[in-house]
Amino acid sequence: MVSPAARRLDKGLAGTLVLVDADNTLWDTDGVFARAQLALLSGVEEALATSGPVEGRLSYVRNFDQALAESHHLGLRYPPRLLVNALALGLQGLSQQEAVRRAWNDGLQCGLAPEAISQIERTFFDMIATQPNLLEGVLAGLRDLASAGARTVVLTEGSRKRVIRTIEHHGLSGYIERIFEAPKTSRMFKRVSRLAKNGQTIYMIGDQLTRDIKPASEAGLTTIYVPGAFQPKWELQAANFETLQAATFDAAVSLVIQADQLSSHQKRLAGT
Repeated sequence: MVSPAARRLDKGLAGTLVLVDADNTLWDTDGVFARAQLALLSGVEEALATSGPVEGRLSYVRNFDQALAESHHLGLRYPPRLLVNALALGLQGLSQQEAVRRAWNDGLQCGLAPEAISQIERTFFDMIATQPNLLEGVLAGLRDLASAGARTVVLTEGSRKRVIRTIEHHGLSGYIERIFEAPKTSRMFKRVSRLAKNGQTIYMIGDQLTRDIKPASEAGLTTIYVPGAFQPKWELQAANFETLQAATFDAAVSLVIQADQLSSHQKRLAGT
């Protein structure tokens, strides 16, 4: 269903630049991956004719997932067949640490036929290609930004084409000015900040402290942290950063609007 974009007003926050992370800030990418990872575990169990844990199945998979991601240069975007190999070894009695090590070094000896591994991997890719649902408060928040005259720019470290498809699927194109695909470094945030007017406060809304909040803060942006449903252990271990925090996207937008209105009021007082 396509939702009509709110008319952008030429007053109030006119032109305020708001940068927004895509995955798990605007939509529930984690939910898509959770379903795919559980199906992957079931596929490995079926191929081995064995059973894994009955309770905490997602946590079981994600412990292997994060261990693989920590040692791969692509992080959580490592090839999923590594997870297939590691789970197969773990279900056959190896410790998580040893299963992950062997998945890296000798995946062909995981006990699964290459055809079975390929089929499980294909199913995983098919499942993560499905469109994620919007998170709570996203549509309302985007409408509020548009009504206030703000400019919303979406940032992603993934595929820009995929993000465009999801935006179009949910009828959000009228709310988004631009989409940038790039690693989220402080240098990238400084470059994107050139879109703002001189002296204008720039906001960044994201769900990851290490990937969204920290580099944006280092670039001088005002950040708003909206914790996602899934927090990798390196996120939980991250040092605290000075940032605003909100439970939902529309609550984060309310902070933007309140802060900008206060700033505008103070500037008017200073000019009198």
